[in-house]
Amino acid sequence: MKLRLYAMNTGLPLLALLALGYLPLKSLVLPDYLVLGLILFTLGRAFLLLHQQAFFAMLPFFFFSLPKGILPFTLDVYHPYVPLLVSSYLLVVNLQTGQKPWWSWLHCLNWLLLGCVLYAASHLLPVYDDWHPWVQHPPEWLFIAIAIVPLFFAWWWRRLGRFAAYWPMLMMIPVAYDWAPQSYIFLWMSLACLFSLTLDSYFMAFVDELTGIAGRRALEFKLKTLPKHYYLAMLDVDHFKKFNDTHGHQVGDDVLRTVAKLISQTRQAKAYRYGGEEFALVFKNGAVSEIVACLEETRKAIAEYPLYPKSRKRDKNSRGKGSQRKPLHITVSFGLAQQHKGESHPQVIERADKALYQAKKKGRNRIEKAK
Repeated sequence: MKLRLYAMNTGLPLLALLALGYLPLKSLVLPDYLVLGLILFTLGRAFLLLHQQAFFAMLPFFFFSLPKGILPFTLDVYHPYVPLLVSSYLLVVNLQTGQKPWWSWLHCLNWLLLGCVLYAASHLLPVYDDWHPWVQHPPEWLFIAIAIVPLFFAWWWRRLGRFAAYWPMLMMIPVAYDWAPQSYIFLWMSLACLFSLTLDSYFMAFVDELTGIAGRRALEFKLKTLPKHYYLAMLDVDHFKKFNDTHGHQVGDDVLRTVAKLISQTRQAKAYRYGGEEFALVFKNGAVSEIVACLEETRKAIAEYPLYPKSRKRDKNSRGKGSQRKPLHITVSFGLAQQHKGESHPQVIERADKALYQAKKKGRNRIEKAK
């Protein structure tokens, strides 16, 4: 799921940006308040989602989009130094990772660099003829080179909405090449940022952050939209508390990630994390014997999987003896229920849970069918 969301998050904005160069937009004038409203809305969404990089990346364009007369000075985006200063500012923002206190030194640096951008745009910075011409009129390829640099560190970003801070930087390329009217490029930037932030909020709401599979909210939505007579299997990690008590919570997290990975490979099923150490598998249709066979394959795969937790602390004296470490073995109990005519999804979950309890009661590491 995350891979598909990443493809949407990058593919759709890039296709929209390419389309700007081929659409007859020069005869159509966008109202200024539309772009300003979208930028302001994007800033608010980035702030609420704690996307600090996206917030700081959008700030300069918020000031540039303000109507004349609101600020005590006039901002000129065509000042010789402004494009290069904006690109440099966005480069610093895009090289930042993680979240920090709003009053940290890094964000103070962001405000300082933003102040330099506004200082130059307000014509307070004098233009000297003996300065290098690249500073006053940088070549187009320089913006491409600057925009490529953050992509080498994209594997640090992790969150889907992190691209919301990159779109303003990429926007400097079509501005330099006059790819489309500036108002439309600003509109594309705002919509692309909103799209990335929306996908990120969707990911946080419907995808479990620890295991990477769909979460409980996604399961409930799926059950509401499925046709009749689907199958629901609830499963629980046996003796999960012992993993946490004996090896620590980090090893417990490794166990949950491993179980999520293995149940995601169940044939004909969609995997979900229900909560804690409990998971769910949904089968749209099929014969009960075939579904039990799929669950049995998954049960055996989990029971036979040797887990060597990455997060388990290694003793200094045992270095170089990794092959002598004993793996952990996980077992899982299943409770399977089929949706009956007129039965709501909470009732199906309740029956599957009762079957899961019976599997636990009968010795664990087994599959029980609900009546």
